[in-house]
Amino acid sequence: MAMTGLCLLTACSQQQSEQAQQAASAAIGAAHNSLQASSAPLAALRQQASNVTAEAKQHAATLLTENPALGNAVAILKQASDKVDAKQQWQALENKTGKYPADIGLYQTGVVAEALRQLLGSKFAVFQQNMQVSGPLSRDQLLYVSGNKPHEGGREMAYLLLDPASRQLEVGLIEQGKLTVYRSGPALYRPAEITTMLSNIDGQP
Repeated sequence: MAMTGLCLLTACSQQQSEQAQQAASAAIGAAHNSLQASSAPLAALRQQASNVTAEAKQHAATLLTENPALGNAVAILKQASDKVDAKQQWQALENKTGKYPADIGLYQTGVVAEALRQLLGSKFAVFQQNMQVSGPLSRDQLLYVSGNKPHEGGREMAYLLLDPASRQLEVGLIEQGKLTVYRSGPALYRPAEITTMLSNIDGQP
């Protein structure tokens, strides 16, 4: 009798397990079907949104082409917006003292990076190399950074002076121990740290 009861119990357990597995499989299948059903409308909505955006851009371009005065007004507004954005970026530099240029993307994006590329041209790559080992953005009447190429301190170095008030900058590139200065405007104040650095090389202006 005990053996018979055990067999019945085992058979029941197996049957319940199979039923549970079947129920789980059915639930997974239903969920998969539901997901597929919901994905189709979502894809259609995305395509519709993309089409509407493209159509709106085309209408805007046509409108500006057919109305030169409106196009000029839009251009003026964009220039004004760009100027405000540039001013805010310069002012924001004051809050970044103590941070390293690499951490704030100082030479990668923004008004400073753009100004450096315009000022230095082909020498921008040299500037970046000579700033690989760099101190943080510091303040002494204005903002400044100094650095050097790895294992080339004293011969391959650079400094950057930034004046957020006038939005001017000055770059000093020391290549093979010779200094060349690049300025976007009048000569800027040189912090004591930069003066000390320059006093230890040849070619000081």
